[in-house]
Amino acid sequence: MSADLAPAPVGSSLLPAGGRDLDRERARLLASALAPGATSGKLIWWLGEPSTKARPRFGAGGKTYKTDEDEQAEAATGWQLRRAFSEPWVGNVALGAVFFRSDRRRVDVDNMLKHICDAGNGIAWVDDAQITALLGFAELDPVHPRTVLVVCRHASSLDRSPRAVAAPRQAVRR
Repeated sequence: MSADLAPAPVGSSLLPAGGRDLDRERARLLASALAPGATSGKLIWWLGEPSTKARPRFGAGGKTYKTDEDEQAEAATGWQLRRAFSEPWVGNVALGAVFFRSDRRRVDVDNMLKHICDAGNGIAWVDDAQITALLGFAELDPVHPRTVLVVCRHASSLDRSPRAVAAPRQAVRR
């Protein structure tokens, strides 16, 4: 089943146009769209061209590996996340990002999000499988390229909390 969505009122936007001075407002709106009613969240932002996840490379024997450039970019993003997280969050997480690129080159938003998801493993969240809400935007800012990131607790019917170790199963007699 599908239905047409009504157009947004003229002048309305999830992300208001403007410079860096509006990043906090963008983050607030993004958090409210991702995780309505969330009581805890973090805004993290840093200057520089947003990184993207490179395609996997294949080596001898068909083993996959990351390029040195991809490893370095992931480590740099990890350091940005370490500034905000003293330990990884457990449970459901909502992640939203606005990537301000300096040029109009074609870069997939999903690859920029995947880069953030992988870089945050063990730092901001235990594993990116905990991310149950995800939203990303690519914008242009030739003067101040940057990444604006929002991480919130997320209520979902798909519970990603750590599970207690299950009791050993009894052997079934037939």
